[in-house]
Amino acid sequence: MSHLKPGTLCVIVGGCPENLGLIVEVVCHLGRHDGREDAYEIKTVTSRKFNQMWRGSRLVKGYSTEAITDRHKLRPLVNLGDEPPMAEAQEKLDELAV
Repeated sequence: MSHLKPGTLCVIVGGCPENLGLIVEVVCHLGRHDGREDAYEIKTVTSRKFNQMWRGSRLVKGYSTEAITDRHKLRPLVNLGDEPPMAEAQEKLDELAV
């Protein structure tokens, strides 16, 4: 998976069940951290606390607006203006095939 830049908005797609679907912002890429292969520091975009967080081996009511999570639990939101139209991408692939 590609590295996410600070400021990237993402949706949570794994982890604590009550946090699924939350929109968060990447604070920084931590890499290997506390037993995680590819960790990120994230924060809520609304400044509300996370619904759930791990405290030791228990899930508890969220107590912070910042957390550390694994990359595979985050899906970046894409700005449609940043992506070329599909037809344009196919044209480039066709040019390379010639």
